[in-house]
Amino acid sequence: MRHAKYFIYVTLFSLLPLSVFSQKKLDTLLINQLHMITYKHVVSRNYQSTSIQYREFQKETKEFVIPITLSFGSTNIDGSFLEKKNIKDVDTYSLGFGFDGYEHLGGGFYFNLGLGGFIGAELIERISTDKNTRFLIGGNASTGLLYIPFNDLGFVIGFNIIGKLSNSKVLNHSIGFGIEGGLNF
Repeated sequence: MRHAKYFIYVTLFSLLPLSVFSQKKLDTLLINQLHMITYKHVVSRNYQSTSIQYREFQKETKEFVIPITLSFGSTNIDGSFLEKKNIKDVDTYSLGFGFDGYEHLGGGFYFNLGLGGFIGAELIERISTDKNTRFLIGGNASTGLLYIPFNDLGFVIGFNIIGKLSNSKVLNHSIGFGIEGGLNF
């Protein structure tokens, strides 16, 4: 067991110089790199959610670009929907990761297609019993448009259609519409 731990350390540290060299070579090729921080609000029939996301990708390329997206969000479920399930309140928090693909359409517009996953916690307070906390895991798919009017620094606005699946005991599948805004740098 100790030998396996040392083997992993040696392997990781031996690969580090290679990754630094390849990153420097990659940085010289990616002159038009774009970083975005956005706030997204999603509305569905039974819930509303908000999240903050970070993305990085190469802009105005002729190829379909697939950057990694990181996000943190929370969800508020409609009270009348909860009453039908004998639930008083639900708080959901999640950390998301995924791949959002972008196709440059011209004039600052991008077509977006994304797949992602999330992990988190679901705090359920039933009317008849105490609070219950569950581990939450799930996935989502989205498509939409993103508008980036300025190349170097400015605002970003987008519209998405989002489908979610999860192991939630309250709302395990849904489709929603999202709007997002933020900054690119």
